[in-house]
Amino acid sequence: IAVMAVCCLTANAQKMRHPAGKATIQPMIGLSYGTLRGEYKTTSGTIKYDNDDPRYGLAIGAEGEYYFDNGWFSLSAGVLYMQQGCEIKSVTTKLDFINIPVLANFYVAKGFALKTGLQPGFLVSAKEKGVDYKDACNTFNLSLPIGLSYEFKNGITLDLRGAASMTNLIKDSDNMKWYADGGMLTIGYKFELK
Repeated sequence: IAVMAVCCLTANAQKMRHPAGKATIQPMIGLSYGTLRGEYKTTSGTIKYDNDDPRYGLAIGAEGEYYFDNGWFSLSAGVLYMQQGCEIKSVTTKLDFINIPVLANFYVAKGFALKTGLQPGFLVSAKEKGVDYKDACNTFNLSLPIGLSYEFKNGITLDLRGAASMTNLIKDSDNMKWYADGGMLTIGYKFELK
């Protein structure tokens, strides 16, 4: 039993590339995508809408991560600029956000993490056909992100995430709800802090 316990503890301790109690900072850049899903309430019922094409753009920012002593868990928080929105019949809806992901990271294998948490976001721009309609939108957005990442031995990290919005994009509307979903594929580099 003692040998098995030592083996389990050793295996768990090897699931992270960074020692317990340490922190890293990770600049990251990559591709963002966004879609809109929504629904309209009419006199005949509710019509759901989610058949738009994604808008692709830039994701750039940085995240900090703190590693705990159990060998498989860390917490991270960051600030990311992401271009989201959608394309409907060749018309591009441009929604740009500053997102602040706060994530729990579960290291299921060395360097490989599954992620989930909450992502508050702030709308900085909303345009369609050159027309600014930010005043018609709620500037705060709360999303539920889920994703995975892999950190190579040299510190380079690939990260893939999707986030489902829980906040109505349209301000003061009872019969129309739009949700700005998004995600990203980024590459970053983890610097361990002293």
